[in-house]
Order: sequence, then structure tokens, then C-alpha cells
Amino acid sequence: MGPFWIANLVIITVSVVIFALILGSYARSYSRLKAGSFTTIIAFSTILMVQGIMAIVIYYTLSLKFGSGLAILLLAVNAVSLCGYILLYRALEI
Repeated sequence: MGPFWIANLVIITVSVVIFALILGSYARSYSRLKAGSFTTIIAFSTILMVQGIMAIVIYYTLSLKFGSGLAILLLAVNAVSLCGYILLYRALEI
């Protein structure tokens, strides 16, 4: 596994952590306030967290078969996605 594949896995892991923080924060708020709008954010965070976990497994499998050419392309996509996730995290003011 090359450095670009490792960078991809690190970025996806950071994304999963961000969604775990969002999920935990809004789950606590939901249990206190019972606000219906929180359920949508909780569901959205859960789906994206599960997607991130699946991506970690898939990327590890891909790293065993493909070289750095694919890893660089995926790294670009994941870097842009991570920027969006960070902005979402900031926008939700957690």
C-alpha cells in the first residue's frame, strides 16, 4: 500500500470522525429537546458515516490491486469532500 492510498484512508477516517461527532452531538441534543429537525441531521450523519466506513474497506481492497494512478484521483475527490464535511461541521455549530 503506497502513500497515496494511506492518505486516502486517513482522509476518510477523518471524515468518519467528523460525522461521528455530528451524530453524537445531535443525538444528545435530540434526547434533551426532542426536536424533529434533529432526526434528519442524525440520519444524514449516520448514512455518511456508514459510507465512510464502507469506503475504508473498499479503498483497502483497491489498494491491493491498483497503483498510485487511481489513488491520486481518489485523493483529489476525497480532499474536496473533506473540505465540504468540515464546512458542514462548522455550519452546524457543534
